[in-house]
Amino acid sequence: MRIRHNPASVSTLRHLTEAQQELSQSLNRMASGQRINRAADDPAGLAISEKLRAEIAGVKQAIDNTAVSVTVVQTAEGALGEVSNLLIGLRQLAVAAANSATNDYGALTALQTEIRTALESIDRVTRHTRFGNKPLLDGSQGAAGVGNNESVLFMGASAKTRASPVEGYMMEVTRLPEKAFFSAELDDDIAEGLRISLEEEDGNLIEVKTPEGGTAINFMSRLEKTIGDAHLNLDVSYDEEESQLKISHKEYGLAKGFSITSFKEDALTGEVGVPQLLLGLDIEGKLGGESADGDGLELKGHSDNYMTADLRVAYMGDQLGEVGKVIVAQNAMQFQIGTQPGDQVGVAIDSTHSTRLARGIDNQSGFNSLAEIHVFTPQAAEDSIRLVDEANDQLLSLRGKLGAVQRHALETNMATLRITQENLIAAESVIRDSDLAEEVAQYTKHLILTEAAAAASAQTNRMDPDVMRLLINHR
Repeated sequence: MRIRHNPASVSTLRHLTEAQQELSQSLNRMASGQRINRAADDPAGLAISEKLRAEIAGVKQAIDNTAVSVTVVQTAEGALGEVSNLLIGLRQLAVAAANSATNDYGALTALQTEIRTALESIDRVTRHTRFGNKPLLDGSQGAAGVGNNESVLFMGASAKTRASPVEGYMMEVTRLPEKAFFSAELDDDIAEGLRISLEEEDGNLIEVKTPEGGTAINFMSRLEKTIGDAHLNLDVSYDEEESQLKISHKEYGLAKGFSITSFKEDALTGEVGVPQLLLGLDIEGKLGGESADGDGLELKGHSDNYMTADLRVAYMGDQLGEVGKVIVAQNAMQFQIGTQPGDQVGVAIDSTHSTRLARGIDNQSGFNSLAEIHVFTPQAAEDSIRLVDEANDQLLSLRGKLGAVQRHALETNMATLRITQENLIAAESVIRDSDLAEEVAQYTKHLILTEAAAAASAQTNRMDPDVMRLLINHR
């Protein structure tokens, strides 16, 4: 028995303090719902969970970014749908004007007025389609470009196309495009009783026949009328002096062809009843020194090119070699749809202004774009139909591109991000959150230990009075 120190009391006080600290931590964990409330609780776990929290915050913002991006694309695509409706109406008006047998000048003037109004509506939709204060269809959210001469026409580009140097990308032509062409001798003897069929690449088929005693002129008259009635995309001519029939496709390129079949012996083609296929040639060349694919008059940079990927340039001239340059400015929209710096999707929306639609289309009326079409002559009405069709193809291509971005990039990315967010939250919860069932059990244990330590401390404090009684009794 000692009077200077009471080791038993010190020990019980230490156990009481420890039990009270554990009890306080259990209460704190239950109140906050978190197992880690300060760095000292679990330093390694805190570092991991904080990184997970930062990642979760980034994923949440990426989901919000993607959702807003979808609305931008939907806004643009909805406006493009209205432009497509206007183009359908334009085609109907041009087809009506092409019926020259029933239209007088007054009717054509009325049709042209409607066409002009529709073109103004297209331009109005182009100017006024916005997301917030950001215009979408005027070309400012895509790649813009211009050729340095009248023969080089910028047709479009994608978000992958890089802005050109100040001097532009050089266009080099190694082969000029050609139209599918057929030529054969045609005199009165050959034309008598001649029957042929012509079929375009899209399957449009006609048959022309001259009766016994028919002449070459008679055959040509029937051929021109039948081609016109069927709206075949072919030009025909006849040289009376040379007795030569010439048929050519109106468009350039390997994909624009036709076949001719003669059903008379030794007339026009080599074999009776065997179709003779005629195909054009695509342009060949390079853009900015990089490889490009030809499609009719148009060169398109390979999708894996470093500088000119998806750049489209048309050539309207007849020279080979370095024919001109195209200057490209890149303003494509970049959607941040991930948590890392490179997690972006680029979307380039070309201008839908009538002066930018249906450019680079070879036609006899000299129309340079959709904005210039008129229907005052049968040829102009026919060329107007072709330009409207080309403009509609451009719109459909752009709408398809936006739809693909929305479905396969944005919406798929949003679904993936939500799964990622769910799993990250689960991982962070395992590390950081309290298990309340476990904490209640720990709280109960530490509460009992605290009460036991307090009772033990009270007993140890009774040892000093026992020493005093021993001293008094001895005296």
